[in-house]
Amino acid sequence: MGLNPLLLATAAVLVAALAGCAGAPAASPSPSPVATASPTPDAGEPLACDDLVPPELVAATLAGDDGEPVDPVAAVAATEAFTGVLIEGVGGLACSWRVGSGMPEYNPPSDWAYLRVDVLPDAAGRWVPLQLGDAVSTDTREVAGIEASVTGGDPGWFLSAPVGDDWVVASISAAGLTGAGSRFDGVGGAAMIDRLADVARTAFPVLEAATPEQLERPAVALRDMDAACAGSLDRAGILEAVQLRDGTTVEYVATDAADDPVGFPNAVRAAARAFDCELRVDGRPVVTITTAPGFASLFDRFREPDADVAYDELLLGEAPEGVEARAVVERDPDGPASLTFLAVGDALHQIRGERVEEVARAIVARSG
Repeated sequence: MGLNPLLLATAAVLVAALAGCAGAPAASPSPSPVATASPTPDAGEPLACDDLVPPELVAATLAGDDGEPVDPVAAVAATEAFTGVLIEGVGGLACSWRVGSGMPEYNPPSDWAYLRVDVLPDAAGRWVPLQLGDAVSTDTREVAGIEASVTGGDPGWFLSAPVGDDWVVASISAAGLTGAGSRFDGVGGAAMIDRLADVARTAFPVLEAATPEQLERPAVALRDMDAACAGSLDRAGILEAVQLRDGTTVEYVATDAADDPVGFPNAVRAAARAFDCELRVDGRPVVTITTAPGFASLFDRFREPDADVAYDELLLGEAPEGVEARAVVERDPDGPASLTFLAVGDALHQIRGERVEEVARAIVARSG
C-alpha cells in the first residue's frame, strides 16, 4: 500500500493537475482553512486523531467550493482499510474522515471526499518522497520547519514528511476528479495543497512533542519467526483451491515485507512484519496472500464505516475444532470476487486475485 493505489495515478493526469497549481487561480476559489493550535495532550495519554487535526479544521479542509458547511464523520475508504489496520497494530495512527455520500463508488457522480492522516512510528529513517507517476515528485512545501514532499492528481492531493521519528502521510481524495467534477472544482490545486499544509502545520508539532508512550503503543504482538508459506498456507492447499488447468508452470513464492520497505505501504507492511505467499502461473501472479500474524484481533475494523458496507460477510463452512475464523469479501458487480480479508487463529490475511473465496476456505480447513 511503491505508494498505495491512490498514488499510482497516470503521469499525464498528475502533471496536468500540478500544472494547474502553478496557473492562475480559479474564478471563485474557497479560502484555505486556517490552522488552529491543538492543545498538547497530557504526557502519557495516548494520542488520538482529534489531537492531530481538530474537528473544525477537518471540516474546513473538506469544505467544497460552494462554501456550504460540512459535517465530517470518521470513516475509512475501503481500499485503505488493511493499511489502517496494520498501522494501528504497530502502534501508529490511521486517521480518516469523510464528507458526502457514504460508501462511495468512484465512477458514478458523487460528492464524497476523504481527509486521511497516517502516522507510522519509528519509520522516519525509511522515508522517501512521494511518487509522480513513475518518477519521484520534486515538489516540496515547508511546513512547521519541516520540508514535506507534495503532489496532486487523480484522485487527490498528498503531503508526506519525516516528523521526529515518524513517517507521516496526509491526503485528500475525492470523487469525480477525472470526469464528472468534484466538490473541489474551482478551489485549485495549489489551494488544496495549502489545505494539507494547514493540517500538517497543526499535526506536526503535536507529533514532535509526543513521547514514545503516546504513539508507539502496539496493539498486537508481532511475529518473531521467519516468513513461511507452510501449514495453513501450504502450496498444495492453495493449488487445490485455485484449480489450475493441467500443464501450467507453477511457482509458489514467499516474500518477506522487510526485504522491500521502500515506499509507505511497503514500510507499513514491513513494520507489521507481514509477508506474501504468491502463486504464479506461467509467470503471472494468480493469487497473493498477505499474512500479518498477530493482527486477527483487529478484524472488526472491517466492520466500521465505510468498510462495513464495502465488504460482505463470507461464509467459510465448518472450521477445525478449536479454530475461530471470520472473513469478509469485496463483491465485484461485474465479475467474481477478487479481494477477501480472513482472520483465522491469530493471523490476518489479505487475499487478492482469483478464486479468493475458495482460497480463504482452504486456509481455514488447514488451520489448527
